[in-house]
Amino acid sequence: MTPEQVVQMQLEAYNACDLNAFAATYADNVRVTDESGKLLCDGLKQLREVYGPLFTANPSQAAIIENRIAAGPYVIDDETVIGRADGKTRHAVAIYKVEGDKIVNVVLVRR
Repeated sequence: MTPEQVVQMQLEAYNACDLNAFAATYADNVRVTDESGKLLCDGLKQLREVYGPLFTANPSQAAIIENRIAAGPYVIDDETVIGRADGKTRHAVAIYKVEGDKIVNVVLVRR
């Protein structure tokens, strides 16, 4: 599976609010940070603890990919998230690093 295919599976699970399918695309030791390097999730257990409530609270949310760049183990998505319970649209760039068939690192940049 290519890194782009792994990230696409992750996106589809995110949009379906399917926590198990979403988590299955990540490595056990995944690290998610923001653009400043602040750690948002350290490991798969914490990722599930963060995204589980997010999916429950926002069952109609969807991430729309405005642009995607894939190069080597990296996939960069420029995305817009709609359908949140608060009615706000969010814009971000997500930079994924994939090793094997798992996402091992994510940097989220709000824009």
